[in-house]
Amino acid sequence: MAEIERSSIVRYYKDRGQVELTNVFPNEKLLWNADIHPVPVKGRNWGALTYFWIWVSMAFIVPSWTLASVGLVLGLSVIQSIFTVFLGNLIVLIPMIIQSHGGARYGLAEPQLTRTRWGVYGAILPSWIRAIIGAGWWGIESYIITEAATAIYTILTGKVNIVEYTATHYSNYPFILAIDFPTVFWGVFAGVILAQILVFYFSPINKGQPALKWLARIGGPVILLTYLVTWMYFMNKVNWSINIFSLSTSSSPSILSFLTFLNANIAFWATMALTMPDYTRFAKNQFSQTIGQIPMPLLMLFIAVMSVMTTATSLKLYGEAIWDPIILITLHTSFAIPLLLGIILGTFLVNVYANAVGPAYDFANTFPKYLSWFRGSLILIIVGLAIGAWSYYGNAYSYIQNWLLTYGGLLGSIEGIIIFDYAVIRRFKIDLPDVFLSKGRYRYLKGINPAALITFVVISLLLYLPYPGENIVLDNSWILSFLLSGAIYIPLMIFWVIPKYQPFLKGSLREGYISEESRKIYS
Repeated sequence: MAEIERSSIVRYYKDRGQVELTNVFPNEKLLWNADIHPVPVKGRNWGALTYFWIWVSMAFIVPSWTLASVGLVLGLSVIQSIFTVFLGNLIVLIPMIIQSHGGARYGLAEPQLTRTRWGVYGAILPSWIRAIIGAGWWGIESYIITEAATAIYTILTGKVNIVEYTATHYSNYPFILAIDFPTVFWGVFAGVILAQILVFYFSPINKGQPALKWLARIGGPVILLTYLVTWMYFMNKVNWSINIFSLSTSSSPSILSFLTFLNANIAFWATMALTMPDYTRFAKNQFSQTIGQIPMPLLMLFIAVMSVMTTATSLKLYGEAIWDPIILITLHTSFAIPLLLGIILGTFLVNVYANAVGPAYDFANTFPKYLSWFRGSLILIIVGLAIGAWSYYGNAYSYIQNWLLTYGGLLGSIEGIIIFDYAVIRRFKIDLPDVFLSKGRYRYLKGINPAALITFVVISLLLYLPYPGENIVLDNSWILSFLLSGAIYIPLMIFWVIPKYQPFLKGSLREGYISEESRKIYS
């Protein structure tokens, strides 16, 4: 194909730190459609407050509330569990902000940004991995929405006593309502799916996804109020006198238990460390997306403290530590329905933002000629139902080992490749038009970056092949895979891939590898 004049179709807005692509590529049917084209600068209107409320909406959910309890099961003390929740989320915030930078600067969603690191066709692999994991979380959150809605049914029909009886004989709280009322439960589950489809349909990409934007602004305060009221209600019942250490176990945790729980906490939002460009592509500027996201670890810390205090009150009042807020609210509050409605709204929002938008982009990116973002969201639902990841959620060890740590290793290596490529090698500068060119600068080897593929395969074998001590490696899955990806990927790029497949990149590891066109655009 004829060489394009990149500097003539790319515009840099220095005051906003953003780049705009003025050309379209309708002939590149496998790589371009209107949904995935970079958002025009005039359409980037999401401010810091929007991103803050997005995180409020996503953080205040049932899995966040119960997260500290998993640390206790692993033998950590209450303080250690709370601290580890904060530390894990602080760590994952770093790659999240770096990845978000690409979305805000170039107006690109994650799958298109990933093409610069994995190749225009190789990007399908990490995007599908992220999409499948997101679909699994979508299933878990849809299950929780159904749980809360079924709890409302038990209150309205006077059947709370059935729930109370089962709760005293069955310890896996998330499954209680599905066991007691299977027909109602799974009927509601189908309705929850239909409601999400409607939200997806009425939130078009080319109009800045207005429904999602306003859902965050409305839903964020509502869900924050719901959890604050729940916390204050139970604290008032014990006159704000509670011993949180009553929840601690008597065992002394090992360093491996701490690292296991730390990696699980990083993995908890690791999908968002990839996904955030899907939202930051609408950011007004870098300041907006950065300031809006920085409070995330503090929000998770606040939730962990509230949940521990509230659960300690349940132990004091009812003789049992009830970590599931849905069961606790249903059985022991006099105004359960408004609180349960708040939980439904909050969980619905996180399911849309964290588990649907990004994976829908990923599925659509597989074949842009035929798959719009909305059609991608329908594929997401089918995959999520097929995985049935809610079956892991009821047991702490299964939740940690079979879900969080297992996918955490995959995402750690993918995120390592992305961050080391974007921040260390390219210094945040990419050739934007080539993201959509089948024979452009991100073609690498037949559309695949061999350095990325080799790095991912080597780390995956290290994590998942059986050998003595493999369980220790898996317990540290995200941190090890992230760091090892840099150690493998950077030398492969510098000494092999750049000289052979991207000789237009000039520079060094000290100053970054940047094309002459990018230097011209940014100057």
